[in-house]
Amino acid sequence: METSLRFDSQTKHLKLFAKEKFSNDDNYVLTVSGSLDTKDGRVESRAYVRKKFFPEAVLSRVDMGLSYATTQDDVKYGIAGKKSFELTDDGLLTVDVKGGVTMGSKARGANFSANVELTQKIFNFQEDQDLKLRVGYDVVKQGFYGQIRENNWTFNTNFKDRWDVKYDL
Repeated sequence: METSLRFDSQTKHLKLFAKEKFSNDDNYVLTVSGSLDTKDGRVESRAYVRKKFFPEAVLSRVDMGLSYATTQDDVKYGIAGKKSFELTDDGLLTVDVKGGVTMGSKARGANFSANVELTQKIFNFQEDQDLKLRVGYDVVKQGFYGQIRENNWTFNTNFKDRWDVKYDL
């Protein structure tokens, strides 16, 4: 089980987060996650089932499935794809192109996502410390975002007014 502490600049609440993934040989994945807000005791949970495809001739990965989140009280269906391009022989510098569409059973219309990301992995940045730097562009929101990830710490930002930090326990 993955557990972490999470804090974001919007709610200014510290949350205890837990997630468990169950998978089988046919590339079906059930993910169950939940968080407990340490400020007001509110519990949020999410479950999703997806089928992973790896059509390497076209895309690096395709995920198709459905999800339910207690905060939205709606079953959502979606499909997403990703194509990675390695810019170096060792695969530590990549450009990823991602896209997807999600539709809810109660909502009208679809939600689209489209991102382009440049990722640099640095192994042994310092002794026993790996680092991953990511900068991306969200085509739908028309804005840049970034991420710095160290072994247990992750910092995300949109370079304007939002940021969050996560510590893996």
